[in-house]
Amino acid sequence: MKELKRLAKATGIYFLGTVGTKLISFLLLPLYTAYLLPSQYGQYDVNITYALLFSSVCFLDIWTGIMKYMFESDDSARQSGVVYSGIAIFLTSSAIYIALITCFEWFMDIEYPMGVTAYGFFLCLQNLYGYLARAYGKNILFIISGLVSTTCNAALNILLLVALKWDYRALYVSFAAGVLAQCVILEANIRIFPRFRKEYLDKNTIKSLLRFSLPLCINSLCYWMLTGYNKIIIEEKIDTAANGYYAVASKFGGILILVSSCFSMAWQELAYRKYDRDKSTGQFYSYATNLYIKVLFGGFFVMLPVIYLMFPYLVDDGYDAARPLVPINMLATLAGILFIFLGNIISTYKKNNIVFISTLAASVVNVLLLHILVPAVGAQAANIALLAGYLVSDALRIRMIAGLIDYRLDWKMFLYLIPFTAVVLLGYWFGQTGDNLILVFAGMIAGIWSLWPALEPLLSGIRNMGQGR
Repeated sequence: MKELKRLAKATGIYFLGTVGTKLISFLLLPLYTAYLLPSQYGQYDVNITYALLFSSVCFLDIWTGIMKYMFESDDSARQSGVVYSGIAIFLTSSAIYIALITCFEWFMDIEYPMGVTAYGFFLCLQNLYGYLARAYGKNILFIISGLVSTTCNAALNILLLVALKWDYRALYVSFAAGVLAQCVILEANIRIFPRFRKEYLDKNTIKSLLRFSLPLCINSLCYWMLTGYNKIIIEEKIDTAANGYYAVASKFGGILILVSSCFSMAWQELAYRKYDRDKSTGQFYSYATNLYIKVLFGGFFVMLPVIYLMFPYLVDDGYDAARPLVPINMLATLAGILFIFLGNIISTYKKNNIVFISTLAASVVNVLLLHILVPAVGAQAANIALLAGYLVSDALRIRMIAGLIDYRLDWKMFLYLIPFTAVVLLGYWFGQTGDNLILVFAGMIAGIWSLWPALEPLLSGIRNMGQGR
């Protein structure tokens, strides 16, 4: 299929940059755990949770609307109208964000308030420029600038934490500097500001973008209740150190995001271009979803026993309480990645009300279970509640997509995915080094076997290419 070839090509491009970017970020974990106490890292994680709350609500995910409307138009003047109307909304949102979070920080007496404010703003600025670069087809530039950003971030973290002995304020400064470096590179190439014309600002386009993005604002609030709220409750009901352990465990969940993010970015671009309701479109989305689920589980099967083996070398002894939190957090991350994947399909048809309903259901399940389980199982409650919330939302989204197009999930694959998941979990919690070494290879075999129907045509094509030379 032509779409699959395009998806494979884009995924390959993003893979080259995303792996390096995410890997550098993950390799900073030994630095954080060696130079920051669990309470300090936990406090930093809670503070950026507040920044994420205000930024996600105020900025409306406007960059998503910009890319969506740009992909729907081939006219350059129309695309420019979308870009600059979206930037006008972004600038207005910036003023509202700074005003609201400043008042909140004063009321809550947040330590390093400028760092928290800067984190939220620069994160949104990075999203804006990243989506613009991808919408203009500057994928290679996007990847290169991301690598520069991450390298700058890592170098500054090492300098400030190791050489200058800063506390967690180093993380704010390093993040902002890295994002700024990326945005400068992107602006120098796509030249957004020099190309501005007053006539590009269009009231109707602004209204269209707001109609598309305003529901995402409420959706973002619900999404925050799925992720950020858990950290605040851990700090409140247990302590800041417990949130530090939870934050470290979440870093390992980020490895799954590493596997999936390059595919997700390529998928988002393709999904926004493919919004027919015919049978072939339904078959394509069904095939892609089934394949994606198998890839995610295959990654989980291999990564969890590897994490068991590598944990002592990646995390300081002071954070050993994070070890048992890793498996359920990774499963919750897996379900969350699928949650975003399905959301991109729904957004393609501009059914943001469906996205909101499913996200609201997930957040309600998460909050209820969190408060019920925290007294009994401590920080692990956040992982269990998050996993349950995502699973409820994923089921709803699959059902809702099936109501829009001819979309069918291969439920039979769970007959072997779930039992092997249980084996890997038991190996991590109760097994020894030898058991997890065996599970690494067993996970590879299980992953290849599960994906073989998709891998076989690819390998056959490679062999044919070699014979044709």
